This record gives sequence, structure tokens and C-alpha cells, in this order.
Amino acid sequence: MGTKIQAEFKVSQTSGLSTAGNFHVEEAVDTMVGKNNELGTKNIDALDISAVILDIDRVPKFGKLSWDDRFFLEIHATNNGESHNIISQGQQGVKCLMWDTTFTFNVSQTSRLVFRVLGYDGKESEPIPIGIAIFEVDELLQQNGLIRRPFLSSAAFVHIDGIPTLSFRAAQAGATSSTGSMSLTRSLGSFTQELSAAVNRTADLNVQPEQPRDYDQDKRIIEHAISQASRHNGGDEHLYPLLVKIGIFVSVAERLAKLHPYANIAYSILATGYEVIRHKIACENGVIRLMHTMQETYDLVMTVDALPYLHKQRNVLEAIVQQTIECAFFIRDYVDTRDSFAQVIRNSVLNVESQIKEFENAFKDLQRSFQNYMAVSTQLTVLKILEDVQDLGAKADFRDMHYAIDARCAASCAVHLPANSAAPPADLITSLQSWVIGDSKETERICVLSGPVEMCSSIALLVGEQFRFASRLGSSYCFRGTRHNDTRSYTNLFPTIARDLADRNAQFKQNLWRAVGNDTSLRKTRVAKTQFEEFILAPFRDAVWNGPYLVIIDGLEMGGNEATRKEVLSVLAEKGAELPRNLRFLITCQLEDDICKAFSGQSHILRRQLGGASSLAMSRAQNHQDYVST
Repeated sequence: MGTKIQAEFKVSQTSGLSTAGNFHVEEAVDTMVGKNNELGTKNIDALDISAVILDIDRVPKFGKLSWDDRFFLEIHATNNGESHNIISQGQQGVKCLMWDTTFTFNVSQTSRLVFRVLGYDGKESEPIPIGIAIFEVDELLQQNGLIRRPFLSSAAFVHIDGIPTLSFRAAQAGATSSTGSMSLTRSLGSFTQELSAAVNRTADLNVQPEQPRDYDQDKRIIEHAISQASRHNGGDEHLYPLLVKIGIFVSVAERLAKLHPYANIAYSILATGYEVIRHKIACENGVIRLMHTMQETYDLVMTVDALPYLHKQRNVLEAIVQQTIECAFFIRDYVDTRDSFAQVIRNSVLNVESQIKEFENAFKDLQRSFQNYMAVSTQLTVLKILEDVQDLGAKADFRDMHYAIDARCAASCAVHLPANSAAPPADLITSLQSWVIGDSKETERICVLSGPVEMCSSIALLVGEQFRFASRLGSSYCFRGTRHNDTRSYTNLFPTIARDLADRNAQFKQNLWRAVGNDTSLRKTRVAKTQFEEFILAPFRDAVWNGPYLVIIDGLEMGGNEATRKEVLSVLAEKGAELPRNLRFLITCQLEDDICKAFSGQSHILRRQLGGASSLAMSRAQNHQDYVST
């Protein structure tokens, strides 16, 4: 019948090690170790699909009133017997259909993805199939860059010229683009299988201490692991050895001391900025000295004799990690010359040398606490700003500014996942963490996360706990759940966030008070645009922040109807690009039509849609609830 037919198949070597030569053998073994050991790189559990484009010579038309035509991308993923589905409306180009949302699926390497494009003529009729393409996740992960595939037409009565081509990008959620970070991860992953065995053996001894123990063997394993990781440091004698020790510590402490699962943020901060930091610290003797003090701390807690007792000193270990996070952000931002931020720190800190000395003393105090089994203070040593800022901030009184009491994201108000549901993918949590700490495009100040309500709420709670642990949660505002004497509304959203941020930074508090202290009308304004500009943007401009801060808004659509949220959506869409580079907004919501229109096509908004369990059938009612990416 004149149909064009295309066959596809994959060729692979059945024995990857037999003919590769010694160099490739070692490389392949390292890769397998990194994939399979408990402390190394984990197998994929979430996949990002982005920049989906269907190139087509002529976009199909379904009737005379072609402006009613709409096109939807449906991606169906299967994973361990479960299926997840996403349906998203696309934007029409001259010779293409486009989707600019990042779609995230809970998958494994054996999962399969089915892409379908469906047309809809705006009438009460069934969707019209345009074409289909099928991919194996393992196949996608082996390809770099843009993936292109002929799109097999399934429209028997829709005329399509030529063979359409589907293109998109696929990557493991949370995969970093930083060359330095990836090389560091490979270095750690190449030896941790052996280290994992030693750690597991030590953990078993915590349960059964009467078993014989070979200290010398464990010591040799740990020392060999560190030396192997440090062997190819490229001449870096300061940052690389510190990263190696932090990476090993986090892996071991999570297993032995049940340390907070997000302690690895300390490693991520320095790893993602590795290349910038290592070249900038050459003349910074104070920073080098601080790094060596941090190394000494990790050397102390990672001695063989200390391993069996790490579980008894969890509070000290968490304090060490939290102090490391604070110092890591200081080091990264201090050497970073973007926006002359380093000069701002030099001009604003009382004395850089004395500040570094305080950080060093904090680690030495933690060393003594660890050695003597002493109770540790929960007070972090943080960046000290000019004293007059603190004096002026003490006079600030924002009690008559609008504030939503008990609006923060908490387990008591979250919409929890069903007992038999899988937890949010770790790769997705890592991806959001990287976005917050700076491993992302500079322009993406806001991330809008949509999908199943329970999953979105759980992610907001988990990410909030992560950055609260790191002392980097600026504010959280949850519209979900019921509260006693509920005062939550769009009217007090931005004032609540501003007052929370004022508690985190003395300079911000001073700037906010200067703006509203003698202006009762401004303090009590209900205009969202004025609130955002005067309460958040303006006070942030001249304030020094050590590292990024995260603001979470959970369940944005639940604060009111379309009319009441119109102004808030407009502000986020039009003014959100002016947010400073170290302030990020994570917003979870069900994307109603007005939310879709407000957030579409905004370069400062990163849009993520999560797959949810659903059937392949698409109804007109569903179309209005799904993410519209126009």
C-alpha cells in the first residue's frame, strides 16, 4: 500500500572483557564496581526526559476549524510491573510540535518507555493517534547528547508527509554536568566495594561485639581506600584530599552511625565547584589552612579504633557535617568572582582572617568533643557580618506585617504516600539538591513540580528536611491540610516568606526594616507585586548570604480560586527572574489552566512533571488537569 517500513536492532559485544586489553579491562571493572557496590554510584531510579520535539513536514489538521486542534504527548513507562503515565499538551511550530517540560519517571535500567503523540480536535471525540516510538531505558543511558528516532506513524486517516522525527534528551535525574565532580565520583567508586565490606563487617560487630575483630586488616583496607582515591589528584594537595575524606566519611557514617541521609550535601557543594575552587585558592593561605583543619577532623573520626563507636556519637558527627556545609559554602562563594560576590564578602565580613580562625576553632572544638565523648553545642559558627547590622536588626519589629501562623511544611500537614507506594526517587531528590546549591542554569530561580499530590507533598517535605538540616531552608509555606485558626492565604504568602528570611540574615532584616519601619501602609499592604518587590527583592540586593537558601511553597493551587491567585502567579512569572542567584523557590502544585498559562515559556522557571500511575486512556477532563507546556 506504499507504506514506508523501517527495521531497527541493536548490536553489542557478548564478552566485553575478553578482547579489550588491560586498560579497558580495568576501566570496565571500575564501572561495574561503581554500579554495584553499596557505597558507590547507585543504579538509576529516576530518568529525566526533556526538550521533546517532533519534526514533521506538515502538522496534521483535523477539520476546518484548525485552531481548535491540540496535540498531546503521552509517555508510558513500565518499571517492575508498575506503569506510570504522563500526558502533556504541546506547542505548535511551523513544522514541529514542541514540549519544553522536563518529565521525570521512576524507572530502572530494564524499564521501557513508549512515546505516543495524540491529536484532539476540540470536540467530544476520542483522541487521534499520530505516531509512536518505543525505547529501552538502558539504550537511552548509553547515548550522549540529543536522541533522534524516526517516529512511526499510526494515523490511518491523517495525512502526514515524509517520516516524522522524534528528538529529545534523556539523562539520569540528578546526574551532574560538572567534569570535576564526575571524575571525583569515579575515583571514589573504583575502590568502595572493598571498603563497603570492611564497613559492613564493622557494623555487624556493633550488633555482636563478642565476635573477633582484625583491627590491622580494617586499617589496611581504609588506608588503602584513601590512598587509592588520592593517588591521581592532578597536583591538587588541598581540596582533592579533603573531598576524598568527606566522601568516604559520609558513606561510612551513614552506614555505621545512621547519619542524616542528606549529609552528602557537604560533599556535593565542594565537588560541583571543584574546578573553580582549586584554581582560586592557590594564594589564599587562610582558606588552605581551614581545609587542612577540616581534613584533620575527618582523619580523627575515621580512625579504625573509632569506627565501632560512631553510632554513639551521632550528634557530634552531624554537627561536624553541618559545620562542613557552612564552611563549604563560605569557601565556594569566597573564591567565586561572579557578580563580584567575593569582594562583597571581603567588604562586609568583620575580618576575613578572624572569620576563618573562628571556623578553624569550631572544628577543633568538635574534635575535642568527639575525643572526649562530650555533649556538642548545636550552635553553628557562621559568617559574621558587620556589628552595626546586628544592632539595627535588633530594633526591627514586624509584628503588624501579615504572617500565616503554623504554615510551614511539616509531617503533620503533608499528604503522605500510601503505605505500599515507593518513596520518591533518590535521583530526583539529588537533582533538586543540585539545582538549589547551584549546579544548574543560572537563570532558573524557580522550580515548579507537578504530578501526583502524594508524591509532590512527600518531595516537598523531604527536600525541606534536607535543607533545614543544612541550615539553608529560608522559609516553607504549605497550603495543604487543615490548621487550627487557619490564616493561610495568597495575601500573606510573600510577607510570611520575608519575615522568615529576616530571621535567617541580619542584613536582610535591617534592609527590610529600613523599607517598612516608618511606613505602616507599606507594612500592611495586600498588593502581591508590592510585597514581592519591597519585602523580598529589595532587602535581598545588598545582603550577604553564605550559600543558597531555599523557599518551598507546597500546594500552590490550594490557596484559593483562579481569581484570588491571579496576582501571585503574575508576580512569580514576571518578577521571579529578578530573584538573586542564591535564593531558589520550589513550588509544588496541580497545574490548573491558569497556572499552566502563567508559568509556560518562562526561562527562569524550571518545570518538572512527575509520572503517575494511570491508564493509557485520555479523557477531555484529564486534559484540563495535566501540565500544559506551551
